[in-house]
Amino acid sequence: MQNVEIRLTEIKKKLSLLPGDKLEEVEDFVGFLLSRYEGKWKKNIQMKGVWAGKGFERLDIRKEIKELRKGLSKSILKRNL
Repeated sequence: MQNVEIRLTEIKKKLSLLPGDKLEEVEDFVGFLLSRYEGKWKKNIQMKGVWAGKGFERLDIRKEIKELRKGLSKSILKRNL
């Protein structure tokens, strides 16, 4: 993964050196490459609903946050004494 990031950085540096009128040509070429591999790369995975039915619906988030804040406040006040 790190190699990919390094390659992308190098490509971006080279692109910044190109005259503006050549960027359209680069964009067309990248589009061509993507069209050749269409459907072969990983598709976006939707995570919507992944936690549905796991019991989290019954949690009272506001109550939980309020209790956590109360506990933190007490802890902070004890340190300052």
